[in-house]
This record gives sequence, structure tokens and C-alpha cells, in this order.
Amino acid sequence: MSRKNREKITKRAIKTDFHQLDKPRIPPLDEIEFIKEVFLFQSAMDKLEYPNREIVESEWEREMNSLVQWLKGYNENILDDLSSFLKLEEKGLSLNLINSGASKDPINSFIREKGSIFNVMATMGRYRKLRLKWILMASHVTYNTSLPPKDKEILILRIAWLCGSEYEWDHHVIVGMRVGLSIEEINKIKIGSKAQGWNDFDKLLLSSVDELYANTILSDTTWNALSERYEEKQRMDLIFVVGAYNMLAMFMNSIGFKTEGCVKKSLKES
Repeated sequence: MSRKNREKITKRAIKTDFHQLDKPRIPPLDEIEFIKEVFLFQSAMDKLEYPNREIVESEWEREMNSLVQWLKGYNENILDDLSSFLKLEEKGLSLNLINSGASKDPINSFIREKGSIFNVMATMGRYRKLRLKWILMASHVTYNTSLPPKDKEILILRIAWLCGSEYEWDHHVIVGMRVGLSIEEINKIKIGSKAQGWNDFDKLLLSSVDELYANTILSDTTWNALSERYEEKQRMDLIFVVGAYNMLAMFMNSIGFKTEGCVKKSLKES
């Protein structure tokens, strides 16, 4: 099959609305079960005998050390905030206390106040192996990618829009504004590279997402244009960011995630 015919067959129309199920096909964990999973995850990481070393012998060792230490601290903020909220600083949080019927209302109050349970985490919590492996990928594409934050959010918002993922879009509108995107720019992402006012490189980023979404490959023209500003690792990161959030959008749409009230409130206040 020729390249031209393959592109014609695989080309997908740009979406102009969001995919929504009436209710989730897999419900997220409730508040108590989610906090229990967070506690068990952190307890397992605390038992891992892998000390933080300042001096390492190789780049691989440095990367491994960085990843393990990041995982060890992954849930600390939630548990520390909950312990403080429940005034448990001295004796600390325990599994017995979480499972106690008396803890249900205080923990629910904490969750409502902090808005710290996102449905994507609470749903993945039903499948521990999946969640752990996804966290490893997310630790890079979300927190450690070599891309400038604003560039990354342009990529994520564009693929979220193309995939019709309201949940992904809503969350990254907030992140996008946090890293410097204006509401006007975010709205133009829906139109894509043809919208008025983009600089040449922003147009290139948007076109890159469209090409990956439609054809699963960047054209030589786009690849060469990206190389004028992005080094090799950044071009690799661009592909992984778009691909990771494309896959996540499939998951969110197919499960039926609903945007949390705290996120909807933040969007209205923006």
C-alpha cells in the first residue's frame, strides 16, 4: 500500500466535541479505599531498602536512584496532610485507623476540603500492577520530560481535544494556565495550527500532534523543522508525550471518567 493511500485511509477527522458515557464503566475507589491504597503503597515503598546516595558510579545508577526516591515520596504529601488534618502528627496514620468506621467522616471531610482524589488515580487503584507501571511512565512524561512546560501543555491539550477527552482537557486547561498559556491560546488549540496568532514554532507543535494522531508518524518536513530547535531527546520526548496522553485519553473515554467537582470549580474561577 502506498504512503499516500495509507494516509488517506488512516486520516481521522478533527473532533469538535467530547466523548461522554452516562456513567463510569468502572467506578473509582471510594474515599476510604483510596486512602487505604495510598497508605499501603507508601508503606511498601518505605520498606524498600534503597538509600538516597549523593555519589553514584554511573548514569544508570543515578537515574535508578532518582526514580526510587521519587516513588518513595510519591504519596507523602497526601498522607502527611491527612495526618495533620486528623491531628495525628505524634502517633501517625495507621491502617487500623483508616479501616475504622469512626474515620470515614473525617477522611471524607479531608478529601472534600483538599480535593486530592482524582478519578484517574482512584480507578487505576483497582489494578495495582497497572497503576505502578503507569506511574513509572508518568513520572517522566508528566514531571521529568526535557520539553519546556508550555510546549508540553500545548501538545497535551491538542491531543486531548483531538481524542475528545473532556477529563484530560479540563485537567490540563488548569495546568496550561499555570505554565503561562492564556485562555485565548487554550481556545485556539481547539482550532489548531490554522488559528490566527500562533508563532511559527507553536504552529509546528500543533501540526506535530495532528500528524501523530492521524498517521502515527512525523513527516520528514516536520521532523527536520523540529530539529532546528529541539535536540534529539526533546524530539523523542515530544512523541512520547503525545503518545502517552493519547493512550490515557482512550482509557479515560472508555472507562467514562467524570471531571471532579474541585476541578470544575477551578475552571469556573479561572
